Amino acid sequence: MKKVHCLFFFFILIVKISYSQESVIGEFPMKESSLLWKIEGHGIPKGSYIFGSMHLIEKEYFLFPEKLDKLVKKSDLLVMEIAGMPSQSEAMKMVMLTEGTFFDYFTKEQTDSIIKWAQAEMNLSEPAFRSTMTKMKPFVVVQMATQMQFMGKTESYEMTFEKIANENAIAIKGLETVEQQMAIFDKLTNSQQAEMVMDGIRNEDKSLDIIQNMQKMYIRQNVDSLYLMIQEEGGVLSEEQASFLDSRNKNWVPQIKELVADMKTFIAVGAGHLGGPNGVLRLLEKEGYTLTLVKL
Repeated sequence: MKKVHCLFFFFILIVKISYSQESVIGEFPMKESSLLWKIEGHGIPKGSYIFGSMHLIEKEYFLFPEKLDKLVKKSDLLVMEIAGMPSQSEAMKMVMLTEGTFFDYFTKEQTDSIIKWAQAEMNLSEPAFRSTMTKMKPFVVVQMATQMQFMGKTESYEMTFEKIANENAIAIKGLETVEQQMAIFDKLTNSQQAEMVMDGIRNEDKSLDIIQNMQKMYIRQNVDSLYLMIQEEGGVLSEEQASFLDSRNKNWVPQIKELVADMKTFIAVGAGHLGGPNGVLRLLEKEGYTLTLVKL
């Protein structure tokens, strides 16, 4: 569960460079940081930015000042991890199993533990839980539990950015598809998926504490510290860190280079993708761009 909700948060002190000079990479960890960075160099149009969001965030930690709103409205293009939120029917297709059942992933003892947990925490009887979850992918159960814990308490960066773009006729592009994001979980072995669920059930309070701590780190805008926190709290999926962050970051950078080349572009991705030695900020620096922090 830690990794499911951790998919996300950190950044870097970026040293100014001229694109005609040798690339200069900011030190790690950075001494000064922000969630918002201006991208310059290689003759790209002025007014391109990258912002680190948080996919699950409570209202009290939702940082969205007027400056951020204005920058999005002045952009020609909004880039997010995916191009807008999928419809409910599309989302359901992504989380449904194509073969087998949810319960095939678990031993009888594990299934009994999950059902007892669902009765206590989700107020679902065994027949209701079995009916609801039979064709669902395993990670859905921890997602559902977290959503119930935070129901009515959260804001969405993605929905907010999408609303601004739609109201101001700003084009939206995605760096990935929903299918690509769901494939990350599909690539896990059955035992890894089962352990992800069991870890979430056994350590539910600890996982919620981790989310709270990440939100506090997020509001302080210290992206490298967030990156290090995610590394330390990776849990059962720690070995899959490269797939969740580093590999995706490297896949995104060529797309970002192409997208910022001609238009004023506002990029919003999970903050966890910005920080760290292989974060998007440092990868862009390696490509000769100048990343300058913008105070929020």
